[in-house]
Amino acid sequence: MPVFAYRALTAAGRARGGVIGAESARAAWQALRARGFYPTDLREQAAGAGWVGRRVGAEELAAATRQLATLVGAGVPVAEALAAVAEQSEHPALVRGLTVAEARLREGEPLADALAASPRVFPPMFRDLVRAGEAGGALATVLARLADHGEAAAALRARLRAALTYPAVMAAATVAVLAFLLAWVVPQLTQLFAETGSRLPLATRALIALTSFARRTWPLLLLAGAGAAWALGRWAATPGGRTRIDAALLRAPLAGPIVRKAAVARFARTLATLLAGGLPLDPALGIAGAATGNRRLADAVAGAREAVRAGEPLAPALRATGVFPPLAVHLAAVGERAGSLGAMLERAAAAYEREVETAVSAATALVEPLLVLVMGGVVLALVAAILLPLFDLNGLVR
Repeated sequence: MPVFAYRALTAAGRARGGVIGAESARAAWQALRARGFYPTDLREQAAGAGWVGRRVGAEELAAATRQLATLVGAGVPVAEALAAVAEQSEHPALVRGLTVAEARLREGEPLADALAASPRVFPPMFRDLVRAGEAGGALATVLARLADHGEAAAALRARLRAALTYPAVMAAATVAVLAFLLAWVVPQLTQLFAETGSRLPLATRALIALTSFARRTWPLLLLAGAGAAWALGRWAATPGGRTRIDAALLRAPLAGPIVRKAAVARFARTLATLLAGGLPLDPALGIAGAATGNRRLADAVAGAREAVRAGEPLAPALRATGVFPPLAVHLAAVGERAGSLGAMLERAAAAYEREVETAVSAATALVEPLLVLVMGGVVLALVAAILLPLFDLNGLVR
């Protein structure tokens, strides 16, 4: 079925855009009019070409997957369910991905292959689980598990974001105050002190020298900073650079344990979701390793996967890597012996997610007063360097 990109106006005069699948341009126009849209531009698009857009967030994808699971579980045909979810969605890239998948599904492709036309919307884990659900006749159950997985990941990300918001706002406000003092107040006072000819305190002289240097060389400093950031970004994009950075994060004194537990939680939850969806352990390990978000841990999972291929159980293979915590290894061993590896991995993921949330909350509670003290000390030193010579000038005037 052809897919058409459109721009349209609603009855209220609001602009809308998206894609729609139809047999012809006339059918697409009639379908849009039935929705209450007045098309202003309608063009046929080649499926898979220029449709990926920006990456869909975990919240939007989880909500759409939950709706799709509900419709499929209620007996609605998959193509109709895709069309219904696309009609309700407000995310342009998600609408495009669902509409393209519907069109390819009506042409006879399997659902997993139809979703693969939009790789930035539907990640590999999503597509592989859908393929396993199709093969096992449990598509609705697999979609529900995918929705659970996405909602849990989105909730954890939201809690971490909320915990880090206050320190970020405090740091930004302090930097703004310092920038105002250095860019406006200090130059005015420098001119005043130069006219008096009095000897200034050491702190004031150092502040004036630093400000003068920054004002004269800020283009060079900005260019050097941009060049350094670009070079660092290019180096971090290389496999070797990414591995070194991730390994350094794991060794960091305070952040290292939090980063490790968060990565292990992502690995355990992803692997549990894949196993519960019917995917074999070997390909599931490949997908779960990439989901860790840490190259060092992903390499460790790859090593464990090779050991599993050679016939070794998962728990000893994870222990041999030396990077997985004892609790995760122990729960994996219990799950393998009891035949409930997925359930044990879910427990491990939940435990580490709670530990990460607790550690971040404790660190934030410690950082907030420390940040206030540090920022207050910096501002106090800057204000003192400005006020001390003013007091001397007041004495001279008297």
